Amino acid sequence: MPRPRATGREQGSPTWGWALVEIRADGTWGEPRVIPAPGAVEPPLADVRPTAPSSITELSELLKTHLSAARVEDAGRGEVAAVLSRGAEAATPETRSRFLGPLAHVEALQGDLRRAERHVEQAQSGPVDPHGDSGRAHAVLAQAWVALERADFHGARRHLDTLDGVARGHDAWLATSHVLLDAKLSISVGAPETATRLLAAWEDAAPAVGSDWLSELVTVARAEALIASGEPHRAMALLTPVPRHAVVEAMVTAALARRMIGDVRGALAVLSRAVTDLDHAPLALQIEAWLLEARMAADQRRPDRARLLTDRALRSATSEGMRRAVMRDGAWLRRTVERDPVLLRKHREFLATCPGDDHATARPAPVGPILGADADRLRPSLLTERESQVLELLAQMNSTEEIAEALFVSTNTVKTHLKGIFGKLGVNRRVDAVRHGRTLGLC
Repeated sequence: MPRPRATGREQGSPTWGWALVEIRADGTWGEPRVIPAPGAVEPPLADVRPTAPSSITELSELLKTHLSAARVEDAGRGEVAAVLSRGAEAATPETRSRFLGPLAHVEALQGDLRRAERHVEQAQSGPVDPHGDSGRAHAVLAQAWVALERADFHGARRHLDTLDGVARGHDAWLATSHVLLDAKLSISVGAPETATRLLAAWEDAAPAVGSDWLSELVTVARAEALIASGEPHRAMALLTPVPRHAVVEAMVTAALARRMIGDVRGALAVLSRAVTDLDHAPLALQIEAWLLEARMAADQRRPDRARLLTDRALRSATSEGMRRAVMRDGAWLRRTVERDPVLLRKHREFLATCPGDDHATARPAPVGPILGADADRLRPSLLTERESQVLELLAQMNSTEEIAEALFVSTNTVKTHLKGIFGKLGVNRRVDAVRHGRTLGLC
């Protein structure tokens, strides 16, 4: 803590020291003490209070030195946003965009989409900063994140394509955010293999970013892509041991992988370890975690808990228009809400705006050659109506039991339909059936 060098009304500039305490092996604590810090020690980020016009230059340097990926992690994105807000207030109209752009970026990552949109608009409506290329890049990336979370995938791609140079730049935070957004966009439109290749190529080609946190976020995104490809075991292996810095992201993803293999108890155990820090996690991650726990609560015949978590997730998603976060559980959500009059009354309007099974943007572009007129003749006759329904539910990552529940049939009947689908599509695995079915426009 800062300690004044003088007492009374006139005090000198503060000095900085380290507060030390010994924690013994038997659990007891030693006597706390404070020792002077060696050399010059930088004050905490929260203590930077720009008041004079000359502080603009200092804050510009702050963006370069402290808003690196490591500082965003250590200080917390909320603290970084506070510093950027103060910087924007103290900046001149010409320099304000260099603070508003990164501020919008941080807010978009945290799920404050409406606030991010407002700051992007302010950054783009002000005078052009001749030295504000980084600020503009942050603002466009913020727009892309907002579009992604709102399930406006075409808009996200449009913004992303204007920033191809960012991925090759020297700003680790910008470059990593760019590649993560690109990967999540590919997963969202049903092309997880593209995301896997993108992330693997980035890890091979990108220089060291100086932050374990950034590297671990890329690892978690690779695990998400593997889960979306139907390979939960590989995803769990990738997240073992659990990353030290991107803990909450890794825990939620590992819990999803465990649920996919039927280990509900293990999934709940992993998810419970993330609850402590979930309040500080990005809103989209919170929504996904709540819906995951809600589905598992429903599996365990705990309807009250499932209803509570579903309501919380949908209320949060509605507040910011976050449609992507509910897409993975879209089919289950619709069934759950339609069976509950209270949930239906509260959330029917929002769910109607979310991409559904028949929404064009929820489907990926074809990954193989289209058969033209032959494909049009083939589609109606290839699968029976019931097999088509099973394939649709399979494409939404539902288990055999969930498909049986949705169609009001036994699990053995679902397995029989799956065998028929595999035989007609010439595949042996569920993920291959979904991939081939999408190529033919069957799901």
